[in-house]
Amino acid sequence: MTERAGRKRKTARAGRDRAAAWRPIVAAAARVLPPVAVVAAVVAATLGYKHAYYDANEAFLVPPEAIVIRGNATLTRAEVLQNFGLERPVNGFGVVRSDVVERLRTQSPLIKDVSLTYQPGVSLELWVEERTPLARLAGTPLPLVVDEDGVCFTYPRPRDAYPLVGGFDLPGGFAPGFRLPPETLCLLRLIAATNNPDYRLPSAIVRAKLLSGDAADGVRVTLADGRECILAWDRMEQAGGDTGDMLRRLGNLGHALRNPALAGKTHFNAMARNAVTVSD
Repeated sequence: MTERAGRKRKTARAGRDRAAAWRPIVAAAARVLPPVAVVAAVVAATLGYKHAYYDANEAFLVPPEAIVIRGNATLTRAEVLQNFGLERPVNGFGVVRSDVVERLRTQSPLIKDVSLTYQPGVSLELWVEERTPLARLAGTPLPLVVDEDGVCFTYPRPRDAYPLVGGFDLPGGFAPGFRLPPETLCLLRLIAATNNPDYRLPSAIVRAKLLSGDAADGVRVTLADGRECILAWDRMEQAGGDTGDMLRRLGNLGHALRNPALAGKTHFNAMARNAVTVSD
């Protein structure tokens, strides 16, 4: 027998040994899998029957007037029901399993979050969390406001009380539900910080814009008393930047604005880390 033929015979014997080792495993699997498949089919059928029973049972119908809505400060009850598609009696279990929550977030950007609970025979409750306007957008065809997360939405109440933000262009323009890019969030972080009593300026911000359309170049703000300020802080183009550095510079700016010796000055520059320069 040649050496080559010996190697072939050895390889064939090893293959037969491996096949023999797998036979009991395959046989055991063949005995177990059919019952498992049957059990899976029974469970699926049972769940399907259960859902069909719940969906078809009129005992679980909830009329619109029995739906409890909490947390809505701006949207009316009728608007929430309309956005949810709940103007007619609905099956409570069907609502819980449907995509109405996600649909409401999509159809009404004013809604930040919503949760739904159903207790058969007791209540169907919607808990709504609305977005809080922080500023209004300049140069948009729609009267849009924006919250601290940078989400744009329409607001039924007057917008004049909110600062105007701008100084940036976005491809495709603005629309409800649009989220501002990270490099513009420094404007919103600054406005939100001045709403804190510890960092509130002596006069409210009425306008804030990016210098040269680039957050890295700084921010220009106009106060209600007519004074203008420019400031910058570390990494401000990265989703608002270094909050600690922003607050330090904002504190320095506030001290300068309150200084009686600088009462006649109209321009304040807080671009430097530990100094504020002023001019007429």
